[in-house]
Amino acid sequence: MITHSKEFRVQTTVIVPVPGDTDGAWGACRELPDVLSEEAVRSCADLHRIVESQGGIVARLFRTIGGHTAFRLLARDRKSHTLAGSVEWVRGDSGLWVQWDEPVTLCAYGQHRPTTVLAA
Repeated sequence: MITHSKEFRVQTTVIVPVPGDTDGAWGACRELPDVLSEEAVRSCADLHRIVESQGGIVARLFRTIGGHTAFRLLARDRKSHTLAGSVEWVRGDSGLWVQWDEPVTLCAYGQHRPTTVLAA
């Protein structure tokens, strides 16, 4: 398990395909709060669990909300808003939500904490 040198916090948000858009645009989900949750990250395993479990929670919420065919859960660093992880879910013809692929985190690319962009 890779631990992070310093704890950081991520905020999770949900985006959905924009209805009627043919260019593949995604936008904020109006049925959910702008920030779904805020979590502390101390290790790569923490970040992976947050993205995976929050995606499952949203899939269960969407059973009652309806209307969407897919969603992406994004985890961003609270301070810099750097993308730290994401996962995509799709709803099949049967109505069941399925995680499209494994969650992607910055740890998978050797980044073990969000970097900040310095002003020039």
